[in-house]
Amino acid sequence: MEEILTKMRDILADNYQSGSETQDYISSMIFTLQSANVDSTSLKIYKNGVLWSLTPVAGAGVAWARTTTVVTITKSAHGLITGDSVTISVTSDAAALPLGTYVVTKLTADTFRVTGLNAGASSGTCTYTITANYSYSAGIVTVTGNLTAGDSLRFDYQTYEKYSDNELRGYGRSAVYYLTAEKYKTFAVKPPTLIFPTPSEEETSLIAIIACILIKGSIRQYRTPEFTITFGENLSVEQKIKQAVAKFKKSFGYIDYIDPDEQAAETEDDEE
Repeated sequence: MEEILTKMRDILADNYQSGSETQDYISSMIFTLQSANVDSTSLKIYKNGVLWSLTPVAGAGVAWARTTTVVTITKSAHGLITGDSVTISVTSDAAALPLGTYVVTKLTADTFRVTGLNAGASSGTCTYTITANYSYSAGIVTVTGNLTAGDSLRFDYQTYEKYSDNELRGYGRSAVYYLTAEKYKTFAVKPPTLIFPTPSEEETSLIAIIACILIKGSIRQYRTPEFTITFGENLSVEQKIKQAVAKFKKSFGYIDYIDPDEQAAETEDDEE
C-alpha cells in the first residue's frame, strides 16, 4: 500500500513540506499540531531541546551498580532521556533495587541512573520495561511520558498539502474493491496496508489511478509512456474507472493526469 500512496501523491502533486512548531506543557497531555496531514513516520519530538524517543529500548538482564542510593544501569543505546520512566520487573536484589517504576536520569547514551535503596548488594542485574512516550493520530500528539510544567516540546515533521496518509489509504482500499468489481482480479484487503495477492508494479499504478479518479472526479485525461486515455466530459466516476481498467489491460506504465482546473489557470497565465 505504501508504494500506491507514493504514486497517488505523485499523480496528485501532493508533495512533502517541512513543518516545525513548539508548544509548552501546561497541564494537558494532548497537543494539536498545525497540520493534520503529518507523515507519522517523519515525526520527531524534542523535549527541552533533546530528541525524545517514541519508544526507548527495554532492557533484559542488564547490569547495575549501586553507590548508596544511586543505581547506575548499563544498557547499550537505551534511548532514554532524563525524565523518562522504566519499570523494573526482575531484579537480582530487591533490597537494593526493588521492583517498581523509576524516573531516570540519563548519564550517557549507554547508561542511566535511578534511585534505589542504601541496602543490599552493590551490583547485580535487572530487567526493565518501558512505555511509549507519545502517540500520534490525525494531527494529535498524545503524550504518555513524563512532563513537568514548563517543559518545551518541539515537533519536527514532514506534512502533505492536501491529503493525509489515512485518507489516501482509504481511497486505495476502495480502488482495490473496484478492481475486484470490474473482474480484473480478486484482491483481499486487510486494513490498513495489506493487499493479497501482492499487486505487481503495473497493478499498483492501476490502483493508484483509480484511487485518484475517486478523489478527483474532474480528471479528464491520464497518460503512460505507451498511451493516453481521454475521458468524455459527461462520464461518471464509475464509467471512467471501467474505461481505465479496460485500457490498462493493454498497457502498463507511469500514470499522469491533466487537471482541467489547473490547465485552465495555466492557459490564462499564457494568455497574459
